[in-house]
Amino acid sequence: MCKVNENKKGEYKIAIGINYQVKGEKLLKMTMISQTEAIQFLQDIFKISSIPEKLTNNKAALLDEIVNHYQQKIPFQTITVISRSDEDQHISTLDDIKTQILSTQGGLCYDHSVFMKHLLEALGFQVSLIACDIQMDGLHSHMSVLVQNLIKPGDKYHVDIGSGDPLFKAIPLDFERESPVYKCGFQVYKFTKEGEEWCWWQKVSKSYSTLPLRQQDMVIDGWKKYMTFTLEPRVVEYFKNHMIKHFVTQNPPMSGATMLKLMRAVAYPNHRLLAILATSLLRENDEGEIEKTKITSKEELAGLYTKYFPKIPADKVLIAIDKMEYIFGK
Repeated sequence: MCKVNENKKGEYKIAIGINYQVKGEKLLKMTMISQTEAIQFLQDIFKISSIPEKLTNNKAALLDEIVNHYQQKIPFQTITVISRSDEDQHISTLDDIKTQILSTQGGLCYDHSVFMKHLLEALGFQVSLIACDIQMDGLHSHMSVLVQNLIKPGDKYHVDIGSGDPLFKAIPLDFERESPVYKCGFQVYKFTKEGEEWCWWQKVSKSYSTLPLRQQDMVIDGWKKYMTFTLEPRVVEYFKNHMIKHFVTQNPPMSGATMLKLMRAVAYPNHRLLAILATSLLRENDEGEIEKTKITSKEELAGLYTKYFPKIPADKVLIAIDKMEYIFGK
């Protein structure tokens, strides 16, 4: 749990974009999930009970419960997009997203955030999508969810379930300059505000990090600036040009378009990191330390996906492994 401490290239890309825009216009205006489906999903997959009562009596607690279970059960993973053929590369449609998340296969930040927006809206929350910048990935290449008017008029909460980081609750943004410090699993976070820009900081450590520390990263008193965002609400269509590189191969490859270059799956069962990153298995032990095991063969890698991420189809895993052409060390 989170603990708070006080104080195809070229032409093909264009063709895909047009195709998605045409067939997606109608889809993006549809409701992905009904209230009945949303409640059924939370009951069946997350084992959350008494949802109508919680919606009436304590929506904030229910929101944290949803985020907490989501991070444990729905993985961030790149296998789905990597396994698609060149002819089938596309930004996820609502049908894609609904299938991937309801089946707990998981997906990219786009998939998670769009689903979460529709899920919370179906339950009566006031929700919008916001654009975020993460180091290495470029301008507005990440998206997360903003929940407003949760407890009182005008309040705002940041929900990020698509970065692969262990944020197990909605983060209140009602502080003036700096939030309390949050310890979520093995990572320590805080948030700051400068004008209209909000920053998510990670405490620098030798543990696993979604993104490695680079020489050019901003580090102040042991804190690394991980993500920046504003609270300007965005429609889904806004993200198409920013997200295309995560779904469609670019020619030449765009720097930072890492989703199609690296097999990975990340989840937090029992609030502990479980990840397969390229040819390494990472697991968080009881002391909050990350244990890293080198994977030595294609068969072992495929087997670990079957063992730890069984909802990701095995045939997609094998296709992704073949595309990566990994050289396995002993």
